[in-house]
Amino acid sequence: MAVERIFNMIDNYVYLYHVNQFIVIPSFPDSITDTMSVNFNKSTPMSRSAPIYSYSDSGPRSLQINLDLHRDMMTQINKGTSNANVAIGDDYVDTLVKQLQAAALPAYKASEKLVDPPLVAVRFGNDIFIKGIVSGAVSVTYAVPILTNDKYAHVSVSFTVEEVDPYSAQQVMTAGSFRGIDKTLERNMWKRV
Repeated sequence: MAVERIFNMIDNYVYLYHVNQFIVIPSFPDSITDTMSVNFNKSTPMSRSAPIYSYSDSGPRSLQINLDLHRDMMTQINKGTSNANVAIGDDYVDTLVKQLQAAALPAYKASEKLVDPPLVAVRFGNDIFIKGIVSGAVSVTYAVPILTNDKYAHVSVSFTVEEVDPYSAQQVMTAGSFRGIDKTLERNMWKRV
């Protein structure tokens, strides 16, 4: 008789494509701002009381994320689950901050003379998923208390992710925020490198 293995799928994570690592977020942010812009060109012909609008472009969709992280909670939920390479003297908060700051910078390929922006995927529960680039700024705020290792116990991280893949109205109506989620991402999170 075959035994099916059931995994407790992770609802809150940041996946960093450039290093093939994920870090579990132990709590939901208090709020997330999900923005999708749209632009129409307006022209007003003579003898008409209202202008004529023609579609120009949409997007990119962006997600503003503010995380309040506690070092003890991050370690408790990530140890044995996350595949992040935590350097000696660091913990999961340090690793996440370093990886997000690194994702805000390009990786240069000298042979191609191109700039490759690092991709990230962020998921929070069954409402929020986005895959894209870190845009704007990565902001880190450190707060007391100070731990015995001389590190701040409470760290707040804010960053914005902008979607890079185009989607149609039909795709968004069907998948909502989960457009572009790669089902293999969930499976690959359980592979050890």
